[in-house]
Order: sequence, then C-alpha cells, then structure tokens
Amino acid sequence: MRSMQPRSKGAVGDTPEGHVLRIVTEFEDRLPTLIDKSNAHPDTYRIKDDGTMISLGTVAGQEIDVFNRILVMLRRMLVELRRGIKGEVVMSIELEAMFNSFLQGQVPESWAQGSYLSRKPLASWFEDTLNRVEFFRDWNDNGLPLSFWISGFFFPQGFLTGVLQTYCRDHQVPIDDVKFKTNMTKFEVPDDITTMHLGAGVFIHGLYLEGAGFDIHGKQLTESRKGELYAKMPVIHLEPVRLSTPTDTAETYKCPVYKTSARVGILSTTGLSTNYVISLDLASGKGGSPDHWIKCGVALLCMLDD
Repeated sequence: MRSMQPRSKGAVGDTPEGHVLRIVTEFEDRLPTLIDKSNAHPDTYRIKDDGTMISLGTVAGQEIDVFNRILVMLRRMLVELRRGIKGEVVMSIELEAMFNSFLQGQVPESWAQGSYLSRKPLASWFEDTLNRVEFFRDWNDNGLPLSFWISGFFFPQGFLTGVLQTYCRDHQVPIDDVKFKTNMTKFEVPDDITTMHLGAGVFIHGLYLEGAGFDIHGKQLTESRKGELYAKMPVIHLEPVRLSTPTDTAETYKCPVYKTSARVGILSTTGLSTNYVISLDLASGKGGSPDHWIKCGVALLCMLDD
C-alpha cells in the first residue's frame, strides 16, 4: 500500500494521477441519483384485484434494486479513489488495482464483480450503465415502456419469465405449457412502433446478430454483408403461446441469445446460465437451412464489446 502525494495543479495534469483524477471527477459528476420507487407511476407496481403485484412490476422492482446498489457502489469507490489520488487516504490494494484499471481504460475487477456481465472497456461500460439506469428510471416514473430494452436487464431471464407469468395468470394455464413465439417486425427502433395494441406478449429491442445478416423486409436471415461483423436487429414481438400451438411451416433457426460475445457462462445460484438468455426462432431464409446457420455460428448478442 502507498500514499499518493498531491502535486501542484499544473503538474497533476501531466501525470497518471492527473489523468485518472479527471476521469474520476467526470464520472462523479455524471452519476445520477438513485431511482426513487416512491415516485413510481401508478401502473408500474400495480396491485391486482387478488392483492398481488403484476409480474412485470416485481421484475422492475428487482432490477431497480440492483442498479441502485451499483450506483451506491460506484459513488463510494469513486470518492475513495479520488481521496487516495489526492493523498488524503492511504491507497489500499483495491484502490491501487482500480487506479491501474483506469490507466488502462478497463473496468476495475471490483466493479465487474458487483455489476452485470460485460466485456466493454471502461468508458463504454460507464455509458452503458447510465443508459440502463435511465431505462429503468423511465419505467419506474412513467409506467411500462412500449418496447423493452432487453440488453439493459441485469437478469433478462427473470424479465422473460415475468412475461410468461403474466400470460399464464391471465389465461389460467401452467407456465410449463407456454413458450414464446418469435414475431419479427419491420420497426428498426422503438420510436417506429405504430402497433399500440399487440395483444399478448411484449416488444423487445437492443439485440445484435453475429455470423449472419438480417433482411428486415423479408424478416429472415441472410448472408452477412462484406465487412459487416454484426447486424442490428429490429424490434421483436415475443408472443406467449401454448406448446400445442401449430408452428409455421417455414424452416427456422433456433438462434441462441447471449449477454456478451464470449458465449460462455456458468450456472448461477438460480440454476440458469450467467450468459445464455434464450433461443429465438428466426426464419432461415432462401437457401439457408438451420444447419447452415449452425455451422456459421450465428447467435444474437445483447451487447457488443466496444
């Protein structure tokens, strides 16, 4: 452990300490306030006639608790690092590691362990975190969004389960008898959505396709364009249906969805993978059998690495 001695204002700017201090100051200034559940829209945590909260209200509350904890952690650690750089406290091993991560533009290990799965560098990770917080703040303050940014969830599997639970409770069917039907739309972004009453299910957005391209008009997989590593997917309608519901006759590729491009994960305490989310049925397209896309390693990603 060591104590970083404060330098004169002119000298600090040309040192590693000065560089990191500027990043710390910027991050501190940009950190938003916690999401306040007491300011929630009446529909966000609506209590039904049977006295239970709507399933997606429970999901929102759990996600907001997670991101509020992340905000608290970030503010505390940023304050400690700033004080360490200024020589007001002794630099602990953890602060030293955080300092070195900032110099390298990487997310500190202590931050990664207390946050969500990501492979982004520090600046992009921080921006992504702020965007996630604002998504859930909007949901909290203004009610259910028209389309859900699935990439912004800490636990997207919980969100998907909540959607199925909503359908099952409304139709009095067991959740084991329900699955998602993947309905592709021609809406490139949520602002394009014109269908206000989609019936059962939810709109989701924020996914990227790796290993193939996507024809938004034909709503099917295509070969990747030259030089295109990832294709941004349009808004998708996930519709809960009974397992006995007849499937489309067209060939589909059961495309796995991962949180990150690593495509690997471990089983969490819930028994679910920390990286794999779900598989969505995508139309194989002309000349492309499901086996072809399997060989191409086609997958959907919730986020890119940059």
